[in-house]
Amino acid sequence: MLEDLIRPTARLSAFLFFLNGSSEALALKIVDYQRKLSPKFQKQIRPETRFIIIHSTESRLPSALRTLSRGKVWGGRYFTRGGHAHYLIAKNGTVYRILDPKYWANHAGVSMWRGLEGLSDYSLGIELEGYHNVPFSSAQYRALGRLLQILQKRYGIEDPDVLEHYRVAYSAPNHYHQDRLRGRKLDPGSDNFDRLKAGLTRDPLEDPDVIAGRIGPGLTLARAGGQTVPPEDIEEEEEGPVLEAKTEGDLNRITRTRTAWQIAGSQYKAPTTIYRFPDGRSVPGNQVYDWSDIPPGTQVDVGVAQKVVTPLLAEVVVPEIGSTQSAWKIANALYNSSLTFYVFPDGRVLQGSAISQVANVPDGTKVLVAYREIPTPQTRSGIGEDLEDLYLSSRTLYLFPGRTLRSGDQIANFAQLPTRIRVFAKVE
Repeated sequence: MLEDLIRPTARLSAFLFFLNGSSEALALKIVDYQRKLSPKFQKQIRPETRFIIIHSTESRLPSALRTLSRGKVWGGRYFTRGGHAHYLIAKNGTVYRILDPKYWANHAGVSMWRGLEGLSDYSLGIELEGYHNVPFSSAQYRALGRLLQILQKRYGIEDPDVLEHYRVAYSAPNHYHQDRLRGRKLDPGSDNFDRLKAGLTRDPLEDPDVIAGRIGPGLTLARAGGQTVPPEDIEEEEEGPVLEAKTEGDLNRITRTRTAWQIAGSQYKAPTTIYRFPDGRSVPGNQVYDWSDIPPGTQVDVGVAQKVVTPLLAEVVVPEIGSTQSAWKIANALYNSSLTFYVFPDGRVLQGSAISQVANVPDGTKVLVAYREIPTPQTRSGIGEDLEDLYLSSRTLYLFPGRTLRSGDQIANFAQLPTRIRVFAKVE
């Protein structure tokens, strides 16, 4: 039976074979990764399976395997119990079985389709290693197509019920919007994931929940009031009321009278200025295109290390000293601290406490604020199974020769790191 091929085996990995529609023998490599599942995850048999949901990991394989099996980490601690997918398909086409498909997996989050909420209760989750804005590999599509063929036959799922995560996720009502709105997730990419390459010849129907009025058709940005462009681009700037804020977080939150420019100044559209929208999305300043439609309640974080991933680039952008960015503006009281590292244009790295004249630090110097240097990881495992979680964290930065920075979840192979690499962990 084809269905038996996806059931757990005693061996770590095996090459499994089945026949496709043209009777051509094809290989599917499945690695059983269930032994790494968090012991805190409680296995429960899922009573009903109506859908298969496709995700993208938004990280490289080592970090993705750790997160999906053991849980999500924040502040050095796991805040979920793992079991976040049934399968993960690596770039080379290898399929990792995270969890037996008969069990419930916590993968869909706040979601709805055809009136059913909490789709983790009704679905299987398959993760593709990669990002929603970077094309997936041919090997991934081939493996996904074979895996879908097996799962769809086993559970009687038609092509229109194989759904992308972005189709089903929604933002729950909150203080800033009273409706349920589509648009909370982007994976695996509305313009990126190719259903035909995965063997899916029939698309889902138009959003049944939007049509029925159960969910709004995506985030409609409420007017933030006033202008959000720099004062020099405004013919006449009106004076607003004095603003009162209870916390520093309130001071960094856009209101109908407090704009992005008033909060971030000249860094309002920098990639290191992050806009955290009320619906849960986070967008760097250089990717905001309509400054008239930033919704009230948007949190503005300035000087944030920002992960950048494109088909040609994978690195982290951090604040740099320049004509409008001084060490003081970037690091404030930590400008001369041992927790601040300056990466000079010539490749030298100095702690703030070792710089006598910080005003003489040259333009183009990268500034890492609130970090500590940690030893370079030593492992023979490319996916870093024997490493501490700290080394795989998205908040840990690897400084490569040439001043390129990558986060822990962007490292493809921990066993092949350059010898002259330096590693910095974020101080919580």
